[in-house]
Amino acid sequence: MVHKRSIFATVMVVATILATTALAYEVKEVIILERPDGNTELNRWIGPVKFPHGKHTMYLACLECHHKDSAKELGKFVACRQCHTDDDPTAENGFYRAWHSNGPPSCLGCHALTRARGGKSPVGCTSACHKSEKK
Repeated sequence: MVHKRSIFATVMVVATILATTALAYEVKEVIILERPDGNTELNRWIGPVKFPHGKHTMYLACLECHHKDSAKELGKFVACRQCHTDDDPTAENGFYRAWHSNGPPSCLGCHALTRARGGKSPVGCTSACHKSEKK
C-alpha cells in the first residue's frame, strides 16, 4: 500500500511539473521594437530596435517591464505599443517616453540606474539600442 502511494505521489509531481511547463510564458530571444503605425519619426537614422529580450529575462522579473499583463491568459502580456502610442515625445505615457524616461521600467532609465550602481549597462544611443546596421 505504501508503494502505491509513493508511485501516485511521484505521478502527481511529474504531472504538476508538466502542466506548469505547458503554461509557462513564451520567451522570445529577440524582439524587434518598431514605431507604431502613423507615429512620426523623430530622426531618420533611428530604425527598429533589436531588443535582446531573452538576455533581459535572466535578470528581471516580467512585471518589471510588462507592468500591464492580461488577466485573461497566463503568459500573455499587453504589448508596449498597445498603450504607449502617443506621437508626442513629451507625452508621459507616449511611445518615446516608454523607452526613454528617467527611471524604470523604461530602457534608458533602467540602464542609467544600473550604470549609477556600478553596472556596465550601455546608455549611449548608438552604443546601446540604436546600433548601426553597417558591417
